[in-house]
Amino acid sequence: MPRPKFVSISIKDDFAEAIETFIDQHPTLGYRSIAQFLEDSARRRLEEIQSQIKELPRFEKINSDENGVKILDRKIHRVVDIYFKPNGAKCSLDQTDVCEHIDFALTQKDVKEIIRNRRREGWKLPDV
Repeated sequence: MPRPKFVSISIKDDFAEAIETFIDQHPTLGYRSIAQFLEDSARRRLEEIQSQIKELPRFEKINSDENGVKILDRKIHRVVDIYFKPNGAKCSLDQTDVCEHIDFALTQKDVKEIIRNRRREGWKLPDV
């Protein structure tokens, strides 16, 4: 079984001494070494910080008009255009009329209104 790899870090002597004193004065906490204390402390802090970070949604509508929608896809770091044509909607990236970019566009209130208006004009766009 492979042994775990370790990385060394440096801290100031007075800080290390303060941690050692704390460990000696509080044996019931279960810390046996500075390394164990620091690893536990760093793990807890990392979890705390990660819980506070809010990830942005993958898709964001940049703008829309009667001709289509621009969508930011954060996963691929690109702006994708969805075009509305009389024979349907088309994604500039996927070159198709059925994809997750179009699915997202169809959830937007203003886009739904544009599509409803175009469907009334006879355009073959998805039902929203």
